[in-house]
Amino acid sequence: MELEGHPTHDIVTELERRGALWIRGSSSGPDPDDVGALARAAPGLTGSWLFLPEVVWATGMDDYPG
Repeated sequence: MELEGHPTHDIVTELERRGALWIRGSSSGPDPDDVGALARAAPGLTGSWLFLPEVVWATGMDDYPG
């Protein structure tokens, strides 16, 4: 995977292209309502959670994409 432009946006775009989904949350975990909606939309789907704090986007060149 080769990234061009703004790295944080490029990686998110690439992951979404591959099927990643945005789920709201905090350091306590993903938002239960969003997880419930995901479970209903894609029952039995397995994967990994990745927590990206908003500070990740504080690069001076990227805007928060969410």
